[in-house]
Amino acid sequence: MSCNDPIKNENARGIDVSRWQGDIDWTRVAAAGITHAIAKMTEGGDCTDPKFVTNFQGMQANGLKAGVYHYFRALSSTPCEQLTNIKGRLAEVAFNAKRDILVIDVETNRNEGASPDQMADALFQLVTLIRVSLLEGAYPHIYASPSIWSNRLAWRKYDFSECPLWIAHWEVAQPTVPETWSAKGKSWEWWQHSSKGQVDGIHGPVDLDWVKS
Repeated sequence: MSCNDPIKNENARGIDVSRWQGDIDWTRVAAAGITHAIAKMTEGGDCTDPKFVTNFQGMQANGLKAGVYHYFRALSSTPCEQLTNIKGRLAEVAFNAKRDILVIDVETNRNEGASPDQMADALFQLVTLIRVSLLEGAYPHIYASPSIWSNRLAWRKYDFSECPLWIAHWEVAQPTVPETWSAKGKSWEWWQHSSKGQVDGIHGPVDLDWVKS
């Protein structure tokens, strides 16, 4: 490699979207070099993203590797209620458990009243329900930031390391992998590295991700 050669990033380019991105031109997104995308689907036991079906179908129609995410609520709804919500939305699209990924988004916003134990207990129940009922024994991905995962959730109570990691760590050269995974010799599969991306076909900022291919 010479000084004139471009630096190569071996990771694929991904984005994650929700209703906040408005109407997306997925043909232009694909032409811009984005190969992976995840759409918000559900939240808690009764909330759904109004753009989910359109976004998921747009991803698939334009050849992107598609995924869905569910925003986890520890207290406002039970894991069973959240599973029912997820199932209802997945029934509206051509989701394939062997091809498409399903992510549980773990954040503290709207979970402020939950203790670390309550966060871990409810999350483990939801992971188990999704694995058994929807993913034919496979584990859902987990999305979290290093600080929230390490400090706001009693992660030592259960083995979450089988869940592929989608790490949210912005403006760093390399993300911090929480001990849940690093102690088992595992790393991230998706890395959300920016919340301020610009992609053709999307008006305004969008989350950018690197995806290990």
